[in-house]
Amino acid sequence: MVYKVLGNYSKLIEEQKTDSKYFIGIDIGGTNTRVVYATENGDYYTIKEFLCSSITKLIEELTIIQNECLGIFIEPEFCCIDLAGPHLSKNKYKLTNYIESDNFLYTEKLPSKLCPPGKFAVLNDLESGAYGIIPFMKSEGGLDSIFSTIVQQTGTLRQPDNCVYPVLAAGTGLGVGLITKFGDQYKVIPSEFGHISICSDTHDCEQELFKKLQNIIKEKEISRTNYSLEYEDIVSGRGVQALYSIMKHENEPERNNAEIATQAAANPENLNCSCVKTMKIHYQYLVRCAREISVGTFGASVFLIGDNIVRNNAMVCSIKPFLGEEFLDHPKLEWLSTIPVFGQKVIINLNLIGCIFYASSQISKKN
Repeated sequence: MVYKVLGNYSKLIEEQKTDSKYFIGIDIGGTNTRVVYATENGDYYTIKEFLCSSITKLIEELTIIQNECLGIFIEPEFCCIDLAGPHLSKNKYKLTNYIESDNFLYTEKLPSKLCPPGKFAVLNDLESGAYGIIPFMKSEGGLDSIFSTIVQQTGTLRQPDNCVYPVLAAGTGLGVGLITKFGDQYKVIPSEFGHISICSDTHDCEQELFKKLQNIIKEKEISRTNYSLEYEDIVSGRGVQALYSIMKHENEPERNNAEIATQAAANPENLNCSCVKTMKIHYQYLVRCAREISVGTFGASVFLIGDNIVRNNAMVCSIKPFLGEEFLDHPKLEWLSTIPVFGQKVIINLNLIGCIFYASSQISKKN
């Protein structure tokens, strides 16, 4: 493990001096929020985990942590927060997984000792997840501990001093970021590549599928005026639902995404199963999106992260040859043959690790 879990709040009080230098990481999920105290080397204590789905509750809990849990400690060196949602203005964020009536975060409302002005940052969840990969990249054998190979490169692996690593996370939507490396310096650039138009082939069956998907979009997204498909129309929660509605037999029941994935994982070799067909297409277009981004950025390696890819490992493994063919199906075969595609293989909170890494790297820059 790159960063060690040292224990809970009780352990923190026992083991750390009140004037020790430390960082704060705050991972805001859809239901759970986790706040940690990280030491200078990145090892961390969990201060508190709490259920939360509104900004009012979030600020209340963070204020309690500041005043009651960390009241005796000095101010943190830096605080890094990650959340799901867009950055709307300098100090305003919308948390898309919070209740609609209370989902706008104004950073001036954050408790000022826990999140000191000028000494905190807010990342989106894909950005923090990508930052979470970097400590493993910098640690010998670190990547092998959390990633397995989905597409093996057939050419010589490129390891240039300056390069780009695309990172994709399929979940509710399709998050895409780029890890940039310049010498020994790393930075993550968040992107909206999940919304680029799908690169289509000319096969009749694909064109038929696209027409059916477009009809579903017309029914469900009445405010949308352009029905050209983007990758997130397939590689997302709503994409899985749309695909299953097309693939399922007339007498099959409706299923939620978890049920579809479970059915597919139970018998991934059964290509007549509607759930297997659905998930196969889902991962086909995830890899196709990775391919297009890899060509455009001349990527060195691709990382597929998130619980989706871990929990559906059996399905992914069963179609590795198919996914390899999909990734290499491009005029720039010579480029793509040097790029491996890695999939996360263990459940680990890369978002939290990314927050810790980002916070500590800000201090390294100043020094």
